[in-house]
Amino acid sequence: MNTMKNITVNDTIQPLLIDAQEFTRFVGRYYLCEVEYVQTSQAQEKCKLTLSDSSGTLDVYVRYEQLRDEAILVDTMIHVEVAKSIIGEQSIRVCKLLACADDCQTIGTSLAALPIAKCPRPDIFKALLVMESRIESDVMKEFLCDVLLQRHVAAAYLECPASLNGHHSRGAGLLEHSINVAWNILGVQVFKPIERDTAIVAALLHDIGKTQTLTNHKRPTRLGCRVDPHHLTLELCANALRKLDAKAPLLAERLREAWIALIPDNSKTNGEKLLLIDALERSKHFSIEGEQSMAFLADAEMGVPVTSANH
Repeated sequence: MNTMKNITVNDTIQPLLIDAQEFTRFVGRYYLCEVEYVQTSQAQEKCKLTLSDSSGTLDVYVRYEQLRDEAILVDTMIHVEVAKSIIGEQSIRVCKLLACADDCQTIGTSLAALPIAKCPRPDIFKALLVMESRIESDVMKEFLCDVLLQRHVAAAYLECPASLNGHHSRGAGLLEHSINVAWNILGVQVFKPIERDTAIVAALLHDIGKTQTLTNHKRPTRLGCRVDPHHLTLELCANALRKLDAKAPLLAERLREAWIALIPDNSKTNGEKLLLIDALERSKHFSIEGEQSMAFLADAEMGVPVTSANH
């Protein structure tokens, strides 16, 4: 069983939705993807809610009054207590308790809380979970979660493009590009374990600013018309970086240095370029150009000049 050790607003242990289907009753905090009003033979109006986490989706039913009284909105986190109910010969899942749980700054404590239903490319979504599992350092895993699970970042990271043109301009293009860059970096054997973990996180988050500048409709946001996304990366990672400063200040310094080096016209550094920066620039270039999509970056290529490309 894939039970997720995630504390909800009522201090309960919630299951992944793929496992919750087998439960007679369960409690949890999940992402609400869709609300549909349904016709029933009973006098009460009912609504079907589609919940999602990293394992899949699950439909549950509530009375219209419950939804109205709690001011529940789509694309927010909700707290539910669900029980199986038999109506005629059909078994459905009914919400006994329903509450808005969108008052937290994050949608959860692990990537298991990410809603796969928001990602147009489930295969790429699963690649993200695999990539996260390759990170051995608990500190770096925590940092990744602190950034990706922010309420205003999570869904956008899964569904928005990486650019308005090119092969990453489709839905989930940002996620695909980020995975490509991280996958290439995995092939750099000269990294020490903690350096590799830091490089993977740097790769997965290097374009996180685009979650605020591009929409899943392949248009720039209002902010995106005025601000370069590279300058938003450090802003979105600011709280997580401050937290990392207290635990591993050198790693926080390396991440800042790497992301700043990727800002156009900021890439020139005095002295020898750090291995992390070199690997990140090279991997990003290969992903943008499509030269080494989802393939390892060979050690032999490190240090060879690379022509910059805009994304």
